[in-house]
Amino acid sequence: MSQHASAHAARSHKLRNILLVITALLILLVIAGGAIGLNFYKQAKEVKAHEEQAVSSLSAITDVNTLKDAQVSDPSIKQARAHTAAARDITNGTLWNMLSKMPVVGGDVTNVQGMTQVVDDLVQQTLPSLTDVVQQLANAQISGENGQLNLQPIVDVQDDFSSVSKQVKSLNSKLSNLPEPRIGMVKKAYSQSRSQFTKVTDMVEQVNNALQMLPSFLGQNGARTYLLVAQTTSEQRSGGGLVGSMGTLQTDHGQIQVGEFHHNEDFINGSNGNASEHAVFKGPLGFSFDIRDTFAVPDIARNAEMMNEAWQRSQYACDVDGIVSIDPVFIQKMVEINGNVTLEDGTVLTGKNTAEYMLNTIYKEVPVSLQDTYFEYIASTIMNKAFSNMDIAKMMKVAQSIGELTKNRHFYAYTFHDDEANYFQGAGLAKGTPDSETDPEVGIYLNEQNPSKLGWYIDRKTQITKTGQNADGSKTYHVTYTLTNTLTSSEMATCTGYILGGEQAGVTGKPVAAPGTSAQRMLFYAPKGGSISKITSSGDVRDQSNAVMDDQKLVTNVAYIAPGESVTFDLDVTTSPKAESDLTIDQTPSGKMTNEVNYQY
Repeated sequence: MSQHASAHAARSHKLRNILLVITALLILLVIAGGAIGLNFYKQAKEVKAHEEQAVSSLSAITDVNTLKDAQVSDPSIKQARAHTAAARDITNGTLWNMLSKMPVVGGDVTNVQGMTQVVDDLVQQTLPSLTDVVQQLANAQISGENGQLNLQPIVDVQDDFSSVSKQVKSLNSKLSNLPEPRIGMVKKAYSQSRSQFTKVTDMVEQVNNALQMLPSFLGQNGARTYLLVAQTTSEQRSGGGLVGSMGTLQTDHGQIQVGEFHHNEDFINGSNGNASEHAVFKGPLGFSFDIRDTFAVPDIARNAEMMNEAWQRSQYACDVDGIVSIDPVFIQKMVEINGNVTLEDGTVLTGKNTAEYMLNTIYKEVPVSLQDTYFEYIASTIMNKAFSNMDIAKMMKVAQSIGELTKNRHFYAYTFHDDEANYFQGAGLAKGTPDSETDPEVGIYLNEQNPSKLGWYIDRKTQITKTGQNADGSKTYHVTYTLTNTLTSSEMATCTGYILGGEQAGVTGKPVAAPGTSAQRMLFYAPKGGSISKITSSGDVRDQSNAVMDDQKLVTNVAYIAPGESVTFDLDVTTSPKAESDLTIDQTPSGKMTNEVNYQY
């Protein structure tokens, strides 16, 4: 439960930050109040005192032990509820309502009114509900006989945790749709509050998605066999990386068993890819769409279809219930949760070095003939450990980790069972291209065209700036996306051609790019129901065109990034009028848990 405790402490800290921001706004509004300042000043001081006392009350809840202890948490929450309710009542009184209609300052007053309402709803409804779920889980026993797990306690809290997630998401939407303040300091403080609340919302939603999936995934409804796919994101494909091997993962009432992995050469056994996919990836390196290139299509439903077809054409064919895909970042997180792994040569993999070892070091220190064996041993060992010997504490750690990992495409879980789909792809654990009008994303995906392992050296930075709110409800943003090749001349001297590329011919019969130069086939997708008005670039970017793949419109080009060089894309994005939250980015996973994204809302 320590990971859950950390998460809750973070939520409490961010809640306190939001309350303190409201206090700062009140001081500014007192100054702006002018003619009726005395009464307004008195009420503002009362609101400030109530919010500070609410913060003080909640400070007694420091970790999960106090959260699950009703004798500690219940009085603290009760006190906080009294103060946030009082603050809300004051800011919704006659004076504040009158001031909210005044020019200039009115929007700022309305903003504070909305924030006090959101915080009161959070303390009155959501926090008590979360406490109930934590207390129920904390008292559950999931260790069963013969190594099996009793997954029923997780099933029992699914509806309640889903309700908490919906409440938090609704509150975040209310906060996001408050009037934009005009006073500079107020605007900055409001932006910080929204950023904090969005992080809380994302975390709760991620944990909820994982909790909805885990019982079904672990065989609560009967034995399941999944295709287990291992990707390496050091050779990037839109939804992940080059697929190195594939095997099976079997689960049955909490027990898990990883079968033997088979090298990708065993699955170059027939035709995958349709005409639209081949048209987009016709060069400079033509993708054949055997399993190595499957994830060039950034839609897990299509990936699952192609992987299963390749499996059924192989000598290992059997009925499967879905696919699970992992990469080195997922494996590193599981090492962090389950403990270090020692390899035959004495190398110790930890929760800090595993991804780098699997994405870069292995290609420098391990002979090519043994690299796949090492990779598969690490993946198999970790997957056997990841979901075995479960208790509630470990379950919550895995649940929270899976949420973040799936959001950033380091882990996929997709089922072929329609009656379980809501717990897998329906719960966000199997991402496709941007598919939500209410929660808009811009999709930006990379595909290495110079066969290499240069993905480890490609650094990414994104800035998303809100530029307008339109009359139809849609929102406009400017997105700046920069790729930098961090490979140095001294680093190049330590790398083989296997890492640097520049050897394999493309469609012209010549190498796609020089050794060390990454050539990325870029795919840009607008938010669902929205649009990208234009894409400009700086650096060596070629052959930009519009395309349609699998009935979806996109823009594609090829970015050539030499060592030490960068390319930057600038695009103007408009969301659907149905958008309830601000624009975010969905992008190809890298060797990091997350990539740098700066939101300017």
